Amino acid sequence: MKLSNKLFDSNFDELEQLPRKFTVNFDSLKIGPNLKTRVSVNGMQVGDVIDNNSKENDSYRFHDVFHYTFATMLGWSPCTRAMLKRKRKSDPATDEIEDGARATITEEAISLIIFNKAKQKKYFKEERMISSTLLNQIKEMTSSFEVKVRTKKEWENAILKGYALFRELADHQGGKIHFDMINRTAKYEN
Repeated sequence: MKLSNKLFDSNFDELEQLPRKFTVNFDSLKIGPNLKTRVSVNGMQVGDVIDNNSKENDSYRFHDVFHYTFATMLGWSPCTRAMLKRKRKSDPATDEIEDGARATITEEAISLIIFNKAKQKKYFKEERMISSTLLNQIKEMTSSFEVKVRTKKEWENAILKGYALFRELADHQGGKIHFDMINRTAKYEN
């Protein structure tokens, strides 16, 4: 299934585009008494080693999977752009508005809001739908960004796919995911 519109960055140089196909490794590391996660994309570490940032072991250290899933299924993820250094700097307005701090904070906030709801529902293990209230909130939060053209159904699919991948990572304490933006697919490999 193709995205409902062309990709947001298709008119930009390849170095400013989200990668169309990429593989992300989530490797668990024992550091002191805690498990942490090292994330690498196509073999290169991205960002710092992540922990849960919580008193409870809720596997939040795997939450970057949501950003990569949004990139793959929605064609939008300011967080992924920042992590992969794929911001669209050749256009100052796009760099500031679509790829800037406000967009990145919005995506992180969406991820956290969804995560808190998901924890109450076994990380959507039994769910086939996301509440319309949550989807409406996401659409409201993104109404000033390019992703506003994505439908609630597209958001729902991205969220459910992201949580299916998250559960695999949590169950296996890591793994590898192959993302394909062109075909809107993401496949877990242990």
